[in-house]
Amino acid sequence: MLQESIHTEPISPLRPSDSIVEALDHMEEWKLAHLPLVDAGGTYLGLISEDALLAAADDRAQVHTVLNPAFAPSVLPKSHAFAVMDVCTRDRITIIPIVNAKGLYEGAHLLTDVLEFFRGTPALSQPGAILVLFAPLSTYSLAEIASAVEQNDAKVLAIWLTKTKAVSDIEITLKINLEHSGPIVQSLQRYGYEIGGIFGDKNFDEDYQQRYDHLMNYLKY
Repeated sequence: MLQESIHTEPISPLRPSDSIVEALDHMEEWKLAHLPLVDAGGTYLGLISEDALLAAADDRAQVHTVLNPAFAPSVLPKSHAFAVMDVCTRDRITIIPIVNAKGLYEGAHLLTDVLEFFRGTPALSQPGAILVLFAPLSTYSLAEIASAVEQNDAKVLAIWLTKTKAVSDIEITLKINLEHSGPIVQSLQRYGYEIGGIFGDKNFDEDYQQRYDHLMNYLKY
């Protein structure tokens, strides 16, 4: 899952002498809201946003006049895909510049390429149920969760941890390789995990619908 596994687009960077109109034309051509700015020596100067260009008083001015030097997100060559996604989501950018240790611009990834890369991973591409669990951080155990899954002849495809409003608790999103999660849910509940939601489980969806239908029929009378 190295960064080089994510497709790289041959996107030419902006130059300081380019006009704001030219920069907007390039963004329209690539359907992007950001483009990297590079000097004559190839040094990466920062990322120019479409919002900054549109806010400029004179669209004939040179693009470097709207540059915010503090806004220069990038990743190193061969960064892990998770690092690329982190920069992309943290700064909410549509293009992720690749900049080497010397500060030279080497290329870029598009947000769509990053999403396509992750879509091809087993966590997203393989069918299976998604379970949302809640537990105190102090009692969370990956080994315990994996045991509850594997003792029911299933595999963990992915697991994500998310902070909750309660500082001491975490939300655990679990993707498994089976669509029938009933026995796994029961095992996790025995371990003390609270079930916050079940998605992609056809049996659960059908059971939920039957319960809803029974309730509606009951209310009619």
